[in-house]
Parts: sequence; C-alpha cells; structure tokens
Amino acid sequence: MTDSNPLILYDISSPLEPRSYAPNPSKARLALSFKGVPFKTSWVDIPDIPAVRQGLDCPAARKLDDGSDFFTLPMLQDPASGRVIDDSFDIATYLDDTFPDSGGRLFLFPSDSPGTGLDYESPNKDTAFFAPLSLNQGAKNEAYASFNTHVDTTFSAHILLVAQYLPFNPDTAEAARALFVKRAHLSSWDDMSVKGEAREQLRMAFKVALTSLARLFCVHEAGPYMEGERATYADLIVGGWLNMLSATMPREEWEDFRTWHGGVFAGLHDALQENYFECK
Repeated sequence: MTDSNPLILYDISSPLEPRSYAPNPSKARLALSFKGVPFKTSWVDIPDIPAVRQGLDCPAARKLDDGSDFFTLPMLQDPASGRVIDDSFDIATYLDDTFPDSGGRLFLFPSDSPGTGLDYESPNKDTAFFAPLSLNQGAKNEAYASFNTHVDTTFSAHILLVAQYLPFNPDTAEAARALFVKRAHLSSWDDMSVKGEAREQLRMAFKVALTSLARLFCVHEAGPYMEGERATYADLIVGGWLNMLSATMPREEWEDFRTWHGGVFAGLHDALQENYFECK
C-alpha cells in the first residue's frame, strides 16, 4: 500500500462532499486518518449502495427487521491484497492488524490500554430498531465492540432529531427518502419530523441519556479523550456520531449541544476534527 496505490474508502455521497456525515463512514474515515494510511474516497449515492456492494462481492452483513438485506456503508478496499472489508469496526481492526507501524505506531486498540469506559452500558439498551446495530460478538477487541454497540444504541435512539435533515443528493433525494420510509415502516417522510414540544422533550431525553457516557470523558482531567491525551478507537466511535450531529443538526441546536455536560463532547469533537478527520 503506497500513495500511488491507496486504500479505497466507500462513503455515502452527499452535497457535503468531501466531508462524511453518516456515523459509520465517519468512524472509518477517522480510523484511516488516525493510522496515517494513504486512502482515497469512492462516493456512492444511497440508491446505488446495493449494486456497488454486489459488484465488489460484498454481501449485506445485516438484515432489516423484515428479513431483507441491509446494504450500507462503509466498505474498505485494499488493492494490494484484493480484500474488501465491511463494517466500520472490522475496518478499524484490519487497519491495526495490517498497518501496525503506520501513524507513528499509534494503535486504535492499544495493548496497554486500561480500558477506561469500555464497560459502558446504554440507558437505551432495550430499544428495538428496524435496522439492526452492529454487534461484532466474538470479534477481536470485543470490549471495544461492545462499547461500539452501546454507543450506537444511545445515539440511534434519538436519531429523529436529525433524520429529517439528512443531506441527500437532490437528484436522488426522493428515492433515498422512500427507502428510509420503507425501512422504518412509516407512511411518509413527514413522519420523520419532530417539532415543537415533542422535539424539545426528545432533546432533553437525549441530554439525560448521554450523562453516563459524558462522565467517561471526565475520568482523566487532561482530556479530551477517555484516556486523557491519548485517543483510542473508543473515542473515534463517539466522534463518528458527533460528526453526524455537527453536519445535520440545526445550527442553534448543535451550538446548544456543545454546551451539554460541561462541553466534553464539544472538546472531543473539536480535537478529532483537528487531528484525525481527513476530507478527501
């Protein structure tokens, strides 16, 4: 793998390019930048994701609640080995295993980590989702896999705060909305909208739900990461979701969000964006 033969990250196309906005592709982008591995982006429009995955012989790893295939991104293609890696967590594991000397020997899953916060349990853990979350049970780095699932659960339980603001490409927005409506078993896209008092209640429920996660970023006062000044993949997991909120949440609400819990999530987001979020 060289600059002339970089890895290929398959990310969701939007008017925000070259920025990612979806949480799992954002996690993969952060991991690639963290490791300092040369890569380029192949942007895929939402309606085209199934065909692109099938063209790379990369079947759906998860099923929707109706039993149909759940085709999503990211994927990572390694031209040197011919491998295609599915799922942001598997991508992070692949990067650490395949490129141990990259990024100044920084590891996403450091062997000397004290494991701060990896036993986090989401207060929304009993929530049912139409699109199943990645579990990665039995995977290498299983403690991080569990942390990933619980973080995904907390943020996904409040996704209606930003769902209506997803930045679809204008030419395919209608098809993308129809796909989301079908997956969520809704009658129309308008059902994704939460306004007025119901929205404020959901925002406050989200703030409360984030309390235990926020505390993990206060264990080491130096911050901004859970282990203080050293980032691990756990920070990138949360950072992927923060990137989505920063890109899709109404500006006034995002600025308010940044003040929650003493600003720990704002500090994490800013540090990751400055140090490890490469847009290309």
